[in-house]
Amino acid sequence: PFYAVKVWPGDIGTATGLTCDPQARVLGRDERPVPGLYATGNDMNSIMAGAYPGAGITLGPALTFGFIAGRALAAEPDRLPR
Repeated sequence: PFYAVKVWPGDIGTATGLTCDPQARVLGRDERPVPGLYATGNDMNSIMAGAYPGAGITLGPALTFGFIAGRALAAEPDRLPR
């Protein structure tokens, strides 16, 4: 009735990445948004503040900030590729 599993630490996520604002815009060294540059998921600095509590933790922020970035881009049609 018992099972054992070896658990090894792994490097499956990231805790640091590009610094972004709440609108998913990448911030430059001067902490101002870089025009037209957005980041989500593992490319974005983790909202978990350096912690990685479990597999899949990057999926929610990736979907949420992807949605936010998509809406921002849609609001500025001149920035969309043609």
